[in-house]
Amino acid sequence: MKLKIIDKDSSSIKIEISETTPAFVNALRRTIMQKIPVLAIETVDFIDNTSALYDEIIAHRLGLIPFVFDLKNYVSKDECKCKGKGCSSCEVRFVLKKKGPCNVYAKDMKSTDPDVKPVEGDVLIVKLLKEQAIDLEATAQIGTAKQHAKWQSSIVGFNYFPTLKVDKKRLNEAKACVDACPLGLITKDLKLKDPYSCNLCGACSVACPDGVVTIEGDSSHIILYIESVSGLSPQDIIRKSLEIIGNDIGEFEEAFKKQVK
Repeated sequence: MKLKIIDKDSSSIKIEISETTPAFVNALRRTIMQKIPVLAIETVDFIDNTSALYDEIIAHRLGLIPFVFDLKNYVSKDECKCKGKGCSSCEVRFVLKKKGPCNVYAKDMKSTDPDVKPVEGDVLIVKLLKEQAIDLEATAQIGTAKQHAKWQSSIVGFNYFPTLKVDKKRLNEAKACVDACPLGLITKDLKLKDPYSCNLCGACSVACPDGVVTIEGDSSHIILYIESVSGLSPQDIIRKSLEIIGNDIGEFEEAFKKQVK
């Protein structure tokens, strides 16, 4: 297997993987989507809420706010030494108290851990008019997207690397496919100038006579896309997914050994 990072920034990464299989990359994709532990608000206690929004609507908004946090510092309640009672290793508490007229933003929440904060502080929670107020306490905990979408770490997908094939004996018939590509990726000499942007729509094949130009995806050569929607970096998400896959394989191996003694 060979790996090449095509593009990356603070929230997304694009990786080219060759000499692989769709089964492996899909296992990685499913792990990233469902099993990465993420911190999100789970419970909200309202002391006062005279805003125009019901408690349930505000609680729902709070639950969908992504937070920056360090995976090494927190564990799920199921794994915590406190046995789910709640402590600094499995919970982060937030206090929000504001009086109108004003806009209430995610950055207005005060955390028991100064290192845990909203990814985007300017996320609007509610607008307060004159004499309106909000006073609440919220508790965030670790969870996974298998439990609820608010714990999803990222948006992830993949596609096969495109291969453009041209019948060299019929080049004079292949010129129509150059203009047919909706993304303008085919050059005049019938080559893909940016294969990473090709979505395998097949417009070039349709525009030319049968068999002159074909475009196919190589299932052993895959482009993986990951965009974080949590406080975790794409690199941390990949590292954690590989750790989880390794643990799953280890558990299966141990269970198998017990059955074949």
